[in-house]
Amino acid sequence: MVSSNCIPSTCFDSDDFEPQDRFDAWRTNIAPVFDVEPLDKTGMKPFRSRVDVYQLHDIMLGNVFTRSQRFHQAHPSERVDHILVQVHRSGGYKGKLDGEMTHVLPGCVSVIDLARPLDTRSNDTDIINVMLPREHFDRHPAFLDAAHGMVLSSGRGRFLADYLESLMLRLPTIECREASDIADITSNMILACAYHDVEAQQAVSSELDVLARERVKRIIENCLASPQLTPDWLCLKAGLSRANLYRLFSTEGGVVRYIQYRRMARVRRCLEDTKEHRTIGELAEQYGFTSQAHFSRRFKKTFHLLPGEVRHAAQRRALLENGDESPYLSRWLRQLGR
Repeated sequence: MVSSNCIPSTCFDSDDFEPQDRFDAWRTNIAPVFDVEPLDKTGMKPFRSRVDVYQLHDIMLGNVFTRSQRFHQAHPSERVDHILVQVHRSGGYKGKLDGEMTHVLPGCVSVIDLARPLDTRSNDTDIINVMLPREHFDRHPAFLDAAHGMVLSSGRGRFLADYLESLMLRLPTIECREASDIADITSNMILACAYHDVEAQQAVSSELDVLARERVKRIIENCLASPQLTPDWLCLKAGLSRANLYRLFSTEGGVVRYIQYRRMARVRRCLEDTKEHRTIGELAEQYGFTSQAHFSRRFKKTFHLLPGEVRHAAQRRALLENGDESPYLSRWLRQLGR
């Protein structure tokens, strides 16, 4: 008998809708993760999808079956800022992630950064999806840098797949009191299996460079609101020369650009919090932008939305969720990690 204290779960099944409405229902429910379109636009092949999802503390795990389709990065007003790990039992996908061609075969374990560009196609797919808030990996920026499009090596990928398959079987009986510990174990397992592949991809860099870049990124993250956060101050704080600092961040477009992006990302997180009542100008000023107009232009260029549109979308989602008008699965996806 399953305990009433078991972790929350929900199911989306396209068979609950009329045939002509099934794809639209699917698109609406996964809007926070992907924007999708059918590959068979003739309607000759009946669309079918089913998702069985469990919420393990702040991690969402699900068995997903869906027919062939095309996947795009979610619209900025819908998008969640999470990391998606996928075990491809069958199907796989191919397409572009950050403009780079990627081909993921059945049997592989892959990683997608949902905040970054994506345009892929898949055949009928049977997968395990694990979605984790970015905060699980904030202390490991090297992993976050390399995660988008990563395909784990066969040995470590199979090890992680076996763990996740076993976990999916056990999820229906896991009690809420166990959820936090098992969520920590799961994120640590993902990091342990994937991080060695990150290091292999970074073989062109020395281990010291990787450690130095991680240390500087931690300093930046802890000081985003500080007016003294400048390249010269970072050099003193981290014990680096200007040449070395700039070299470490050459793949980020430079350290100044990286700092600006992280500040804008922090403001966006504030704007998405309906309990945050500071004005856009106050938030921009706190994070180093002296001109609200300049901040808004940079923000729009980065996130393809104005700051006010982000706040409005967050408020609208809150009203829909409080009014229980949005689809249940999409509500879960948006609330993950909050």
